[in-house]
Amino acid sequence: MKKVICPGEALIDFVSTDVGKSLENTNGFVKKAGGAPANVASAISKLGAEAYFAGTVGKDAFGAFIETTLKANNINTSLLFKLENHSTTLAFVSLMEDGERDFEFARDADSLLSIDMFKDKLECFDLFHFGSATAFLEGELKKTYYKLKEYAVENNKLITFDANYRENLFADKKEEFIKCSVDFIKDSFIVKLSEEEALLISGKNEIKEAAQYIVKLGCENLIITLGKKGSLVTTKKTQVLVPTKEMVMIDATGAGDAFMGAVIAQIINKPDKDIVEIVKLANLVGGITTTKIGALESIPTWEEVEKYK
Repeated sequence: MKKVICPGEALIDFVSTDVGKSLENTNGFVKKAGGAPANVASAISKLGAEAYFAGTVGKDAFGAFIETTLKANNINTSLLFKLENHSTTLAFVSLMEDGERDFEFARDADSLLSIDMFKDKLECFDLFHFGSATAFLEGELKKTYYKLKEYAVENNKLITFDANYRENLFADKKEEFIKCSVDFIKDSFIVKLSEEEALLISGKNEIKEAAQYIVKLGCENLIITLGKKGSLVTTKKTQVLVPTKEMVMIDATGAGDAFMGAVIAQIINKPDKDIVEIVKLANLVGGITTTKIGALESIPTWEEVEKYK
């Protein structure tokens, strides 16, 4: 079985139980394991490919909870490192009535992932997925991301990229975020962006024009997710809007990661499958994920997806 590595952050999402209230005014939270790369690894594993999560957590109760949850979701944790004297990164999430979210982060251990911890394990991986929400902030993780990409390019590995922009992390660092995103887009086989990310990175005002600009940067396939409108697929030869099935959204956390994992699982298992057909199924996986609270544990299996077709 082909193997996928997902480096980056695993964290605890504390999701507000008071829907419609801001983080300032909420009174309670429910604890969920999350972090974009961990969510993607979960989706890949549930959808029939072998996924490894590579990242650092604190040697604390939250780190132990993350490890247990990853294992329960059949994610290989041999590259999960628990660090003494550091705390597991936390995210506090408020939910709006429409399922959209607001975030605040308490960051520590995730920033410390070093390639030296696992550089002798890289040869076995067929696809490198770069989708961290925190990797483009300063820290060892950023250096590791660039070194991993360099390795993947030099060794002809497949690369996928999801920008995972967070306004409250990059509000005063947008130019750096754009620069880093472009560095990864140009070497990627598949890039997934939200509409907001595509417009930000391209500097354009219209989404189809933004897509064409981004494809010219070098990626083979660009997917821009457009919520209820579906996903816009752009290659050097074609541009197609792929519709999605409408769902009753409860929590959008992890929907994009589930979508990305579904794309990767199909690419790994059926490399000749048409990108539009891949996105049709990925739209469904992402939509189903929004019908439950939490990210990592809300991702469906193919059996569950079949019920929604």
